[in-house]
Order: sequence, then C-alpha cells, then structure tokens
Amino acid sequence: MKSLRHKGFTLVEILVVLSLVGVLALPFTNMFVFGVRGSHDNAEHILAYNLAREKIEEMKSLPFEQVKSDYENFRDVYQDRHGFDEAYYNDSSFDQYFSDVFTEESLKDSEQKMTWTRLKIAYPKAYLRNLPMYPPDYLNYRRVVKVERITESAMPSKMKKVTVLVYDREGKKIAELATLIGQHK
Repeated sequence: MKSLRHKGFTLVEILVVLSLVGVLALPFTNMFVFGVRGSHDNAEHILAYNLAREKIEEMKSLPFEQVKSDYENFRDVYQDRHGFDEAYYNDSSFDQYFSDVFTEESLKDSEQKMTWTRLKIAYPKAYLRNLPMYPPDYLNYRRVVKVERITESAMPSKMKKVTVLVYDREGKKIAELATLIGQHK
C-alpha cells in the first residue's frame, strides 16, 4: 500500500521563510537606496567643483586689472529687462539670477536665451575668450564669481580674493572655492 502523504513544504512554512528573508533583506535594500542617492550627490558635487575650479583657473589667467566680479562685468545683461531691475541695481539680487553656464536645453527658455545673447557679447571683453556652451549634464547649475580687494594698509591693493559659487537651479549652494590673486610687479 502506497502512502498518500507527499513530501514538501506547507503554505505556512513557505510564508514564514519568505517573511524571514524579507526582514533580513530590508536593511540591505535601504543600504542600496542610500548608496545610489549618495552616488548621485557625489556626482553633483564633482560637477559643481569642476565648474568652480574651471572659473578659478580662468580668473588666474587674466591680467590683474581685469579680475572683477560678475556683477561688475555683466550687470548690463539685465539692463532694460522687465522683471530684472533688481538684478541690475543690486549685487545680491544679481547673484540670484546670474549664471554663465548654458546648455542647449537651457537656451529653450526665452529668459535664458536673452541672457545668453547679451552675455556672449560681453563675455570676451571680460574673460578674453568666447562664452562656452556646456554639455547637458550641467543644465541645473548656476555659477557666480565674486571679487573683493584685500587691503591691509594705505597702499593700493595688490591682492584680490576671488570666490566662485556654484548653485543648483533651486538656489542651494553646492560648491564654493576661493583663492587669492596677486599683482606681480
């Protein structure tokens, strides 16, 4: 006589094992999610610091007299533009609007296109080269340069502090680099 009893797992046993595996796997999925998010944040910071370093090197290559802030060089970009009066008259408002980072995608916006059109005329006068176009990865970045003279006595300043700030499109500062540039004479 054959036994009618089959060997195998019952539904309850399978559900218990699946529950235990799920509980054990949960921390690993969280680590994976945090790892991916951290990787994305690192990539964002690398691009931002590359933009800042690029601008610092560009500023170092200029004659000392031409090392000026973006507000000094490019505030006219916002002259006679509806909605940008404050950016023309106030340097802190200027910092909230200005960027010299443009991609093909960003130029689809009419305000960005107008800024780019005006900036590509003024840029070679300030930086002795044409305004670059950046790859699509740089779409969400804004870059602003601030320059302040360093004076320690009554003598004319022979040093300038150059600070490059890189923001995302929401205005969160991602990178900030500063250097000193001196007059060599």
